[in-house]
Amino acid sequence: MNNIKFFEENGYMIVDNVFTENEINKFIEETNLYLNNPNKLYLKVGKGGSIIDFIKFKEFDETVKIINNKTINNKLKEIFKGDNYRYCCHNDIGVNRLAGWHKDKLNDEYAVYETIDIWSEYLGETHQVVKVLIYLQDHSNNNDGLKVVPKSNLIREIDYSSYVQLHPKKGDIIIFDQRITHRGMENQIEQQRILISYGFGINNIFTDNFEKGTIQRQNDQNNIK
Repeated sequence: MNNIKFFEENGYMIVDNVFTENEINKFIEETNLYLNNPNKLYLKVGKGGSIIDFIKFKEFDETVKIINNKTINNKLKEIFKGDNYRYCCHNDIGVNRLAGWHKDKLNDEYAVYETIDIWSEYLGETHQVVKVLIYLQDHSNNNDGLKVVPKSNLIREIDYSSYVQLHPKKGDIIIFDQRITHRGMENQIEQQRILISYGFGINNIFTDNFEKGTIQRQNDQNNIK
């Protein structure tokens, strides 16, 4: 599945063995160090939650370096057909987070930042924003990893009748078009499940809009005015 043609046709791909056991353990260590901070900013969702805009917090010295990971950026250069792209400010860490079927677009009050429909073309350009997910646990033998609907990044409707269950291994990453219909695990588990997310987009107005809305949303979620 580590194939650009597959990504172009289906809207997602798995890249195997991007991070070592030692690197993953360091990411886990930094996350738990932050969670043990009594003054932490943490968005609770049921029994799980999210560390929003974690790159601003001192505990994540190694985790923030993922932005510059060579393997990830080489794959992004293939997806974007060059280096005319950027990290576009989306970053969070989910800890035992549950989420229903959705697309990673700007919703609710942040939808106003989408000044151009993300399924349209504008001045010869299109929406090209992807999310990179870093898996810190093994999902090769369970169904707690990502579920996606292939090719659903091409339509605005959410229909998950033809979803596929992905089984990333510890240290794998998943890259997907943010418009794809997807969800994480359906039921809470006892073990800690940590998922790191970063957003990247080609340099155009679609990415500009997503970035502006994302910055505002993350600031609001962390009560930064």
